[in-house]
Amino acid sequence: MKKILLTFFILLSISQIVFADVMPYYINSLRRYGIGYTQVTSPLVMRQTPSSDGKILETLNFDFNNNTSCINNNQRCNIDEVFSAYSTSKKLAFLTTIDETTDWNLVCFNQSQSPVCGWVENKNKFYTWSEFINIFGKKYGLYLYKDLNKADKILYSAPSKQSNSTGSIEMPKYISPWLVRGNWILVKVDDFASKQKTGWLNFRSDNGKLKGFVRF
Repeated sequence: MKKILLTFFILLSISQIVFADVMPYYINSLRRYGIGYTQVTSPLVMRQTPSSDGKILETLNFDFNNNTSCINNNQRCNIDEVFSAYSTSKKLAFLTTIDETTDWNLVCFNQSQSPVCGWVENKNKFYTWSEFINIFGKKYGLYLYKDLNKADKILYSAPSKQSNSTGSIEMPKYISPWLVRGNWILVKVDDFASKQKTGWLNFRSDNGKLKGFVRF
């Protein structure tokens, strides 16, 4: 009986991993380069140069049932090695963007050790960091990464660490952004003790480290 139960829990765990969305939970789980995110659609053709005549580096096909494939190299096509963020329920997929032109975005497969980067047409919508947080954060809320220091959870009365503290985020149930200003966000925090706090959160460090993510 114990063996049967153990087998059941192992299979359940595997199925949860297979069908889980891809979201970063730790500071180092998201590569700290780039100028923002591109929301991508399938099929995604990545080219060596920002031109429709550019050499095709990779063609990515995916849906929102955790199916994805690369034409040139299938080893690069695990969901968690391709997308910065991927949500089956919201039908959203994002790649980190490291450059852009008027008509093209340079995006990367973000989670592999040797990222694959290529140019994609800008029908795949590009968002700066501020736009990404402002648009999707207001719609879905935010969460903080699990390995933050206490200093990273402090709320301030103004977007400056020299301003007074209005409290800190301890056990957040929901974090709602109101206003984005550079690396700072004015947030309202509802916690599990039924308390509300408001203040400015330093959401992104000066070296580009994100301290949280959109709660898709």
